Amino acid sequence: MKKTKSIIFIAILCLCINLAKHGFAATDYIEQSVFRITNFQQRPDWKSPWKMKPMSKDQGSGFLIHDGLILTNAHVVSDSRMLLVNKISSPKPFLAEVVAIAHDSDLALLKVRDPEFYTNLVPLELGGVPELRSRVRAYGYPVGGHELSRTEGVVSRIEFGTYIHPGIDSHLLIQTDSAINPGNSGGPVTQSGQAIGVAFQSNLRLNDVGYFIPVPLIKRFLVDIKDGNYDGVPEIGIETSSLINQHHRRYLSLPENSGGILVERIVPYSSADGVLEKGDVLTKIEELKIDSAGMVNYREQQVAFFIEAENLQIGDSLKLQVWRNGRFRNLTLTLKEPPFSVEMRNSYDRLPEYLIFGGLVFIALNRNYIHSSGNLIPRLAYEHWYREVERPRTRRQQVVLITHVLPASVNSGYTNVKNFTVNSLNGEPVNSLSHLDNMLKNMPEETSHIVFESEWQNMPLVLDYKESLEEHHAVLKRYGIKDSSFIVTDGEKDL
Repeated sequence: MKKTKSIIFIAILCLCINLAKHGFAATDYIEQSVFRITNFQQRPDWKSPWKMKPMSKDQGSGFLIHDGLILTNAHVVSDSRMLLVNKISSPKPFLAEVVAIAHDSDLALLKVRDPEFYTNLVPLELGGVPELRSRVRAYGYPVGGHELSRTEGVVSRIEFGTYIHPGIDSHLLIQTDSAINPGNSGGPVTQSGQAIGVAFQSNLRLNDVGYFIPVPLIKRFLVDIKDGNYDGVPEIGIETSSLINQHHRRYLSLPENSGGILVERIVPYSSADGVLEKGDVLTKIEELKIDSAGMVNYREQQVAFFIEAENLQIGDSLKLQVWRNGRFRNLTLTLKEPPFSVEMRNSYDRLPEYLIFGGLVFIALNRNYIHSSGNLIPRLAYEHWYREVERPRTRRQQVVLITHVLPASVNSGYTNVKNFTVNSLNGEPVNSLSHLDNMLKNMPEETSHIVFESEWQNMPLVLDYKESLEEHHAVLKRYGIKDSSFIVTDGEKDL
């Protein structure tokens, strides 16, 4: 009997040692440092920008890192009116506040106000990029339950992919078959007792496929906010195509075994604008050689060459080598944020800018508005996505729209106007909503009529200027609108 007990004890000990090697033993401190986050949120109504939609409630996860900070996803805490954080198996909620948020990379940091919250909690250490087919564990609070969930899986892919929260940004992400469901977002993915990522989205078209944000992007975020401001992930600003075809490579006179990827388009106003040229073959980024598919060796993985740029900060220099006109050239560019990024990304934690004059409702075209029901129409799609591709440098600072008309005697005959793109006012180009506001406020005294013209509509829209001023407050009162405009400088638009 004693011999049998000894064998069982040794077997259990070996099992514990084996589990410890994979980071799945002694996980109590990890579980204690993973929290349920409840967000009471309220979003603007982009069709009536002076209104807010009803309050809603959402749930996600987060985990403790250094200095009392809770790391989570931006989409877990966006548009928040109140944030509550619960520890494992505890009904007591603690109030928290957002101290930093990165919508472009779907990351955020919170702090709980009450110091009691942090009693006996151990911060999770950040690890590195996991190896393919290595095992990981995801923690979180899926919607529908208040108890911590733990799921295990393997790393199946490391690649660049689109982040759903901002809508347009692509960054490094890691795919796993560990179940990541709504509510898991913001929770840690761990390996060997360290956090190697933040769970953030799943693939609805595939079963058992989830994604997490890797540590390099997390660390870039933490460095970015050290000065108290978040500047964003920089972007090179080029479109490329592979050079796998040997005939194409010989046509470009590329040396044998040089690798390289073809630059097909330079995005106007981007980091690459004025440095790279269409037709360049990008052969090296920093010290990494780029292969003919646009991949580089990154920490024992093959990933897209963009990884070298997104690890840096806006304002940093990036070294490149290109093949141009039959010889190699070494170039340096200064990294910038993507042009028109505010309008192109999904908007959160910001009130819509708008202007009302003569019952006409003006806004600046953005992703939120164009994706509202009924607004995904060809002319708006062209202005939003394709103008800069087909007609470079013709897009203005903002695309100004008359979204609709509040019926009144001053605008009789225009009540059916919708999504009228405003190119000029009385013959002068309109560059932005604030520009239009200044133009209307500083009209010459002798002005009798104001004429809005559009590239998309043959007929202009004409109002009596003096009558519009006289009826202004009556129109606002009739429709219960307190303020006729909300146009402020960047950084003052937060909810």
